Amino acid sequence: MSATAIYLGLDLGTTSAKVGAFDREGVLVAECSGDYPLLHPEPGAAVQDVRAIVDVAESLLTGIMTELPHPPAGLGISCPMHGVLLLNQSGEPTGPVVTWADVRPQQVMDEFSPLLRSRLLQRTGTPVHPMSPLVKLRWMNRHRPELLEGAVALSDLKSYLIDRWTTCGALLDEQLASATGLLNLESRDWDKEALRLAGGDRDLALKLPTVVPGDTLLEWKAEVADRMGVADLPLVIGGSDGCLANLGSGITEPGQVSLTVGTSGAVRVTHRGKPARTDHQLFDYLLFDDYAVLGGATNNGGKVLEWTYELLQAHFDSIGDMLEAASAAPDAELYFRPYLFGERAPIWDALATASFTGLRGHHTATDLARAVLLGVTDNIVEILRQVEQATCPAEVIYASGGFTRSAGWLKLLEERSGRRVEVAQTPQASAYGAALMARRALEKQPQAERRQQ
Repeated sequence: MSATAIYLGLDLGTTSAKVGAFDREGVLVAECSGDYPLLHPEPGAAVQDVRAIVDVAESLLTGIMTELPHPPAGLGISCPMHGVLLLNQSGEPTGPVVTWADVRPQQVMDEFSPLLRSRLLQRTGTPVHPMSPLVKLRWMNRHRPELLEGAVALSDLKSYLIDRWTTCGALLDEQLASATGLLNLESRDWDKEALRLAGGDRDLALKLPTVVPGDTLLEWKAEVADRMGVADLPLVIGGSDGCLANLGSGITEPGQVSLTVGTSGAVRVTHRGKPARTDHQLFDYLLFDDYAVLGGATNNGGKVLEWTYELLQAHFDSIGDMLEAASAAPDAELYFRPYLFGERAPIWDALATASFTGLRGHHTATDLARAVLLGVTDNIVEILRQVEQATCPAEVIYASGGFTRSAGWLKLLEERSGRRVEVAQTPQASAYGAALMARRALEKQPQAERRQQ
């Protein structure tokens, strides 16, 4: 394989898509991005228009193929976890993607006892929370059965894309499947009890996609490949944004911690075998082979700082200026509970709310901004402590995502965590992880690899 081989990673996020082109050393040689909205049609809802995402994804792939110096060697796909998309007989969506951020399923959370939650977590690796497709589907059965009427297949963004783009039908990679709360980690097949809890009398097993390893090679539909100009581009199913961020950041051993902060945030470690048992509801998702990714995700990452800037923008030239001022300011005995958007880790309460404590008339806009920044940062550090308890103390935190653009925030994280913080080799860690999955697949296929030289 030539040293100049280029691999593509398509990262489809909550509010934007990115495609990055990386050489074999992980250097980003080209990238492009596009946005789409996260929709809130009713209180608690957080959904996506799948057609808008597909349009952006296809446009980005078509565009980057014309920018590269030579044809890329392969493409891998990264998608967000926990989405639910219902399809009709024709394979078309009956509604939007219900995302991880949708809190309407909180209505059925009291139907899961603490003992049941613990049992499901141990088998599936997914905390029982409104983010989980298990809980979403139970909510639909209980409170919105009309959403399931006419649904012939249960999908998500990834399996819908694969069915739309390839000849392989509805497939889902192990990484995303293990984040549904429906997959048994030991058997790597759908868990019977979880399916019963999710579907009640409905037989969900026949409606779910087939689960395959993340390095599975796929075949383009001819008309799709011709339209996007990717006919000779090997396509690999890839994985989830969180697991691939670990892979893209080079996180392979306990003691190395990946921290991604964008709209939301997550602290993750990679391990082999089972982690230590703790009282914390940490997720544990498959990566590949016997590797898994353990950690905790927060709803309240950069989106909280964006909200703060919208309130205080009369006082700062940009959100970057606000972050630098806040990180440099002295403490003002003002505290912020950062749960503007409910919360996953560390408290697992979708109905949690935010609040200021100690607010007085002398506090300034900078004091408010610092309190918010500290609240978000300390929440992340609490998740880090839980992850360390399950594995081992962190030696270094590899940071990725939009927050790495703020030197002040990185320094504050280092101070509050007491751990060394380094920016990951590539800021687009999930996209690079997807590209690495493509490379991994092709290196297992010598003939396919030779065709790309």
